[in-house]
Amino acid sequence: MRSAAGLGTCECCDYVTVSKDNQSVVFIEETDLESTIIDFKEKYDYLSDDDQVDLLYDEVLKEHRLKLYGSMLVLCRLSCSQDEVKEFLPENEFQFWLVTTSTASSDSVILMDHLTDNLRGFLKSPLTKEMMDVVDIIPSTELAEKLSAQAIKIDWTSRSYPRQGQ
Repeated sequence: MRSAAGLGTCECCDYVTVSKDNQSVVFIEETDLESTIIDFKEKYDYLSDDDQVDLLYDEVLKEHRLKLYGSMLVLCRLSCSQDEVKEFLPENEFQFWLVTTSTASSDSVILMDHLTDNLRGFLKSPLTKEMMDVVDIIPSTELAEKLSAQAIKIDWTSRSYPRQGQ
């Protein structure tokens, strides 16, 4: 989608979809919290544990806000250049789902709890509550169920498509 929007390698979410009720755009970012924690501790092993935790939370929050903004930029550029995208996208309502994998360690659980408490406020504050109505952190084991609940039903019979060979 970035190349179709005329953008290079900007940071953005892994997936984008539209909610079941077609009222909001859903940005989905998948992350491996355990690997993030391990890599972070190795990189900043010279800091105290408290400083590592504070810096980790700050970096994770900023990274996901940057990806959300990048995704919004891609959709904005696409909707300006392609009428089909503009017609398909709901206006000004967004959801952000952070899908976590490998959350077995106690550090991952603690990070996830802290992120749950802070990510909503961190993402909603610059975008307003009306614009960013849902921020969820969900385990990857629950993603299929959540996507099924959000599935979009498209009525293909109401659209006219050219027949094969036309």
